[in-house]
This record gives sequence, structure tokens and C-alpha cells, in this order.
Amino acid sequence: MKNIVLASLLCMATALPAHAAGEGSAVGVNPDAKAQAGSAERVLVVGSDVSVGERIVTGPSGRVQLLFQDQTRIVVGPRSTLVIESYLLNGNQTNRFAVDALAGTFRFISGNSPKSAYSIDTPTASIAVRGTKFDVTVGSGQSLVMLYEGALQFCEGSTCYDLTERCDIGVVGAGASGLFKWVDERSDLTRYFPLPNIQSAFLNEFRVSGAQACLAPIPPPSLESSGSIHSASEGSSSETYPPQTTPPTTTPPPTSTPPSTTPPPSTTPPSSNGG
Repeated sequence: MKNIVLASLLCMATALPAHAAGEGSAVGVNPDAKAQAGSAERVLVVGSDVSVGERIVTGPSGRVQLLFQDQTRIVVGPRSTLVIESYLLNGNQTNRFAVDALAGTFRFISGNSPKSAYSIDTPTASIAVRGTKFDVTVGSGQSLVMLYEGALQFCEGSTCYDLTERCDIGVVGAGASGLFKWVDERSDLTRYFPLPNIQSAFLNEFRVSGAQACLAPIPPPSLESSGSIHSASEGSSSETYPPQTTPPTTTPPPTSTPPSTTPPPSTTPPSSNGG
């Protein structure tokens, strides 16, 4: 009997189930994941619905891949807590999709909804999505985000950072706020993003191509030219990240010194001899 149940669960994990009454569905689940609503609690399995107001909680070995009706995808990593605050569906899009990432690690891949519909908050920051893929880590009074595709705005109160290039990292909270580009020293930051190293266990729709390259301390060879390291926007040919253009500097014309005028030599009239 135990073998039959195990085989059934494995079969369920190989296909994306159809949505039922909830706003989203758990299409990939590692054990040690549950949904909480008030005092009620249930274990999440493949095919479980998730709804507005529910708190998704994972333990040390837990991991959940959530697919929503507008095709938005969210990964809730181990030791993480996330709440679906609002989800207003209009056709195959949402008018509002608000999420609270309270603790842990997450991946967000936006779906069919307008960019303005998405709102993601952490205890220390807010994220305005511009149609994108990114990972978020929340903990110890600090929030970190790493961009893979698109663009986003990462804000702490009225202070905001615009992430526009692949592999940009934003940090807010704990007195260490800032924006870190790929060519910056980031070895102490990339260790906070575990999902690129475990995404091989995700369903294809939840993976990000080349995500592990963003953990490298410097850009990979494809972003180098003539021995010089460039930012991602300068080295990438993707239309998603147009190269930054620097306005040409205008060199003023050289100052011209008027030619000096040499006065004609003075002529001494010949002396006349009276005689």
C-alpha cells in the first residue's frame, strides 16, 4: 500500500495540475511545507490550492513552487514564510497581486498581469516590479534582491534603488543599503542567494537560465571585450537590457591668439650735404 501511495505522489509531481478554487496551486512541493489560515493548518502537497490570506511556511527541507492563474510563478525556499495578501483576477490577468515575503528565500517570475499590478513587501523593503525575474532573501533586519531579467525598483521608505541590469543586487536594512553591480565586490552578498544552486530540482518553468553565473565574483567571459570588463548592459546583446549611452563630451575649439603685428622698421631720412 505504501508503494502505491508513493507512486501516486511521484506521478502527480511530473505534471502541472489544473487550478481549482484557489488563486494559485502548488505544482511542486518538497516535504515540510504547510499553509496556515488563522488557527487552521494543512500540509501542502502537489495539487494543493493556495488562497488569499494564507501563510505559506516551509521547514529546513521544505520547498514550494506556486503557479497562479495569471501564470505568475513563485518559489518559496527552505525556512521561509510568505503571505498572499491580495489577488484580484480579471480574465487571465490580475488587477492587483500583493505578496508579503516575511522571511527566507524566494523567486518571483511575473506572469500576464500588468506590471503595475504587482506589489511585493518585506519587513524592511518594498519592490515595484517592471516585468521581471528575480530572487529575494529576507532575514536579520535586512532584505536583498538579485535581478535576472527585466527591471525593478527596490525601496526602503523614500530611498529607492533601480535595478536594471542582469545580476544587479540591491540591499536595504541593517545599515548596509545600496546597489551593487556585477563588477563590484559581492562575494559576501551572493552567498545569501541559495536558489540558483538548487534550481535543477525545480520544474522548468521555475528555473532561470544562467542564474548561477550571477553568483560569480566577476562577469563571465561572454561579457568581456578586448580584455576589459564591462557592465551587463554594455556587453549583452539582449534587447531587455539596452546599453547605457554616455553623451559625447564637447571639446571647445582651441583659443586663437590674434597674430602679433610687427611695426614697420623706422627709416632714417638720408642726410643732405650742403656744399
